[in-house]
Amino acid sequence: MQKPTMQVWTDAWHNANAEVFKNVYSTNALIFPPNKPTIQGNDNILDFMKGGLGKVDVVFEAKNLIISENLAFEFGLFKDVELVSQKVTGEGNYSVTWILENSVWKVLCHTWSMPIKF
Repeated sequence: MQKPTMQVWTDAWHNANAEVFKNVYSTNALIFPPNKPTIQGNDNILDFMKGGLGKVDVVFEAKNLIISENLAFEFGLFKDVELVSQKVTGEGNYSVTWILENSVWKVLCHTWSMPIKF
């Protein structure tokens, strides 16, 4: 079985594929965006995030991944990267809790810091 990886998030985001991006998240997922209210449900998460799809790359560098049966926890550093120049424009911290649903890892909970811009 594959390990959970934020690369699926990055690929869906980069390709601006709304349906694939929505399904990276569990149906009842929660996100905790910085300085914004909590958002629940992958439809609501897509509504919140869709304006940024494909506008900038987001690259995740996991510092740790802990897997226990059908749950996993990951945290690390993310970088915002310009699409054309590939210049890093900001970075911050993130954490994700994954859940294994029908043999597919999905994001159950996702939080991140406000990126520090360069």
